[in-house]
Amino acid sequence: MSTDALKGIGLVDVTLSDLGTPPWGSRIAPDELGSAAAALAPEGARVLEAMDPSAARACMDGRTESPLDRLRVVARFAGSTPVGLVLASHTLLGDVAVGPGVARRLVQSAAMSGVSRVRAFDALNDPESLRPIAEGAGEAGVAFVPTLLLGPWPEASDPRWVEEAIALASLPGAVALCVSDVGCNLTPMRLGALVAEIVAVSPIPVEVSVRAPGGLASMSALAAAVAGADAIHAAVGAVALVAGRPSAEALEAALHGGDRELDARRESLEEAGRVIWPLVPPERVRRAAELAGGPQVSLPPDLAAGLTARLARQGLAGRLHEAADECAAVSRDLGGVTLAPPIGEDIVSQAARHVLDGVRWRETTPALAVVAMGGRGRLRGPVADAAMAVARGAAVSIPTPDLEAVLAAAPSDVSEEDAIVLAQFPDSGRRLLDRRRSLASEESGEAGPGIDRGLLETLIEVVEGAGQSEVSVEIGGARVTVRPAAPAGSAASGPVVQADDGHRVESPMVGTFYSAPNPDSGPFVAVGDRVVQGQTLCIIEAMKIFNEITADRAGTVREIKVQNAEPVEFGQALFILTP
Repeated sequence: MSTDALKGIGLVDVTLSDLGTPPWGSRIAPDELGSAAAALAPEGARVLEAMDPSAARACMDGRTESPLDRLRVVARFAGSTPVGLVLASHTLLGDVAVGPGVARRLVQSAAMSGVSRVRAFDALNDPESLRPIAEGAGEAGVAFVPTLLLGPWPEASDPRWVEEAIALASLPGAVALCVSDVGCNLTPMRLGALVAEIVAVSPIPVEVSVRAPGGLASMSALAAAVAGADAIHAAVGAVALVAGRPSAEALEAALHGGDRELDARRESLEEAGRVIWPLVPPERVRRAAELAGGPQVSLPPDLAAGLTARLARQGLAGRLHEAADECAAVSRDLGGVTLAPPIGEDIVSQAARHVLDGVRWRETTPALAVVAMGGRGRLRGPVADAAMAVARGAAVSIPTPDLEAVLAAAPSDVSEEDAIVLAQFPDSGRRLLDRRRSLASEESGEAGPGIDRGLLETLIEVVEGAGQSEVSVEIGGARVTVRPAAPAGSAASGPVVQADDGHRVESPMVGTFYSAPNPDSGPFVAVGDRVVQGQTLCIIEAMKIFNEITADRAGTVREIKVQNAEPVEFGQALFILTP
């Protein structure tokens, strides 16, 4: 595409999807999500990317809410601003591979939920793996944007990147091509050079998505803009900081007065930033600051945080760079697969095992074995002999049910939309169905495990009359949470949960409880210890990321409700603190 025709630079706002990243996204209630969408709508973005696989897992695993229900909330508050969805090839929004018919049906359901654009990526940049999503977008009448994922291999100067970009841009119905470097693989100068090459040959506009700690993301975004990118992915306010994204406010200011300005309204960006800020937990800001000030590695920020915590638990924090380099080596050994979700987590875990064990390719996961054996699309390079040897031993037949099989396996009282969600999220999907049945029983007045209206009225009285900010109960798989409505344009405060004679510290996510930083260390706290606000109480491992849980107030540890290495659920009590 000729750069002569380029004028303003479009904004693809990714605030909502980045805000929903686990485990923090499980804290965002639908009314808060709606307030955020309403605040972002006036800024002039070309699209609000509201949901991606990471955010979908947070709302399913942490809140037992359908991603499509969340998209409907955003679409209702976004007004005329287009709403976008991001899908992975094969696994779509979840971790389970499904057939092409399921992909097409999910896109249709998303379109009926208010989505007008679908962006898709494949860990191997294989166009054929994205074709079902492209076809589904065409059938549903929504825009389709394929994504070129940049990875640690091959080198940025390798012509294969441009060749893959051209192949992806040629998919049917593609309206733009996204070049994505969310792992800080290329320096800003190298990214700008590659974007210029792709812009020169792409038949469709090129947009750029980057993530990197500190100010590096904004520098890369500026380099891409100068190189001719038609649009830049950015976030507003604190979300840009914690997600390692370019700041939309900073980008607008940096490009103001130049030949190509950012097509966004400065005042609206600033106002949206003020509304979004209270939705970002302080511990997430602290974690982002630690990553920005710590060692810089070529990994997506969430994977870098998980790897850092895993090594620290083993007393090997000083080997972070070695482990990051091993991630690149594993990627190369597996035929050049990128670190895209969900396969990126398996690559990082494989590399961590190599470093911790001191032996490469002793074993591997079924997911990586499927990749090595070509089960996830054409490989971008040869597979190392050692990787192939263990892959043959670990490979298992993983079924990829298509639409007919998914619908046939679903319970008879389940809608087609929920059956598709269940196929992608087998465990949390069953909890979602239980929740829907419970609420349906209560509404119809039938006997069953529903929440009766009298109980709901009692909960409302507790919240309004006793000053509680949130009360939750769960019966029959349905969790009902009552909180005061957030004022327009503002966020609800965080929950304060009182036990009979103490303060409950609850798990903000589904995961595994660890009482100590590593197996050789003592616990963070013991019964009788005095703790201060912000002090680390434990670690919850969720999706291979180790998350520190801190005290939200000062007090004395009266009771520890969970044993070390036990699984915990969202909202489960971990500690009881007394004043």
